[in-house]
Amino acid sequence: MKPRGICFFDMDGTLLNSESKVLDSSLRALDKLRENNIIPVIATGRTLTEISHQMKITGIESAVMMNGQMVVFEGEKVYEDVLEEELLERLTQEAKSQNVEICYYNDKRIGASAITPVVKAHYDFLGEPTPVVQENMYKEETINMALLLLESGDEYFPERFKELQFVRNTPFSNDVLRKGGSKAVGIAKLLEVMGYQDVPTYAFGDGMNDLEMFGAVNYSVAMENAVPLLKEQATFITKDNNNDGIKLGLEKFGLI
Repeated sequence: MKPRGICFFDMDGTLLNSESKVLDSSLRALDKLRENNIIPVIATGRTLTEISHQMKITGIESAVMMNGQMVVFEGEKVYEDVLEEELLERLTQEAKSQNVEICYYNDKRIGASAITPVVKAHYDFLGEPTPVVQENMYKEETINMALLLLESGDEYFPERFKELQFVRNTPFSNDVLRKGGSKAVGIAKLLEVMGYQDVPTYAFGDGMNDLEMFGAVNYSVAMENAVPLLKEQATFITKDNNNDGIKLGLEKFGLI
């Protein structure tokens, strides 16, 4: 039997409060969603190792990860995009030329080209441990997404890598994925693989990497703490991530 709906939740600034925790009101709302035959799905720039703890806490078994670069549905990988070694080699060399470090992502681990104050500041900002140095990780393992660790100089990379897109997602980093890649692509792949294209879809978010996702669902909910551009695209603006925004947004659409 198909679900009544599918609801996609960004994590940082959305499902997580400012202390990187899930509100009790959100946990109760997620339980009610499942009772109502509506599937909750995490949609995040993070990878599986970063979100597995929160998936256990929330009971969510499905995720669009690394900004759509990989999709897991009820614990099973149903889609991934892989960045080529040659492309990552060029990106790494250009990053080094600008004194910018790079982190490599797959569903098993994160490896850093080096540890610098900016690298540490980024993971401190997310409330996550700093990854270990694995400067040759892209030569040895499948890589789905990369991260440039920089506070400025964003304009240097897009003009040199037309096949990639760079999205500033924290004050210390740019997400790097294939041109055209996004949470929206991951959502489309999930719906296609599961045969759920006709199921109503909802999304909650707060950041620039949620823009495409808002265009890919039927109903979009921006948190009160969201960036202005995302609010302009939203169907509804709910309370912020510290004040029951998830619960109130779900109630607005009669999902709980």
